[in-house]
Amino acid sequence: MKHPTLTDFNCFLTWDKTGMTMRHITLIICLALFFGIFARPAQASEFKDMDICLGRQLVARVLCKDPIEINYVSRVRDNIYLYSVFYAKKETHFFVGIYNDIIRIQGKEFHTVTRSIPYHFDATAKCGVVDYAVAACPTDERIVCCSQKTIEDELDDNFWNRPIPDLLEEDLRKAVQANNATSTQPPEKNTPQQ
Repeated sequence: MKHPTLTDFNCFLTWDKTGMTMRHITLIICLALFFGIFARPAQASEFKDMDICLGRQLVARVLCKDPIEINYVSRVRDNIYLYSVFYAKKETHFFVGIYNDIIRIQGKEFHTVTRSIPYHFDATAKCGVVDYAVAACPTDERIVCCSQKTIEDELDDNFWNRPIPDLLEEDLRKAVQANNATSTQPPEKNTPQQ
């Protein structure tokens, strides 16, 4: 009986027309699975209040309206919000998607009202900053929306916003109190031995 050789299995390892081997196909499938499993969608912002403010301000800017006229309706998904406004003689809805570095606005009833607007997130101040102007709208100032600060952030800001002499005086006071606390302990008796 003849034992099979590598040339006998060659028909299973290659495709004649494309020249691709099973190794190539396996590699392609593995890469597709890897990128399919580990590919992540655009991150939703963890600052929902900032996202709602940015959405309201940008819909107002796109429609050249006062932000007070824009109503937040609901959160559709993690980073997509729904707003309503009286536009073109009727109540109209707009979707606002806030992604890592871009904000996308699309009208629900008016699909022609679609904008993709870049923005910058200032991580230290926890603020979203947008430079966007509409030619027909008289306002062209920068849009800045900040997230509400946590108690720790406020305490940290209060500490660092104080003048340096006050900080030094507080450190000196603490050092003097610590020194006084150690000096109130009874001293050890050192009697000289004779």
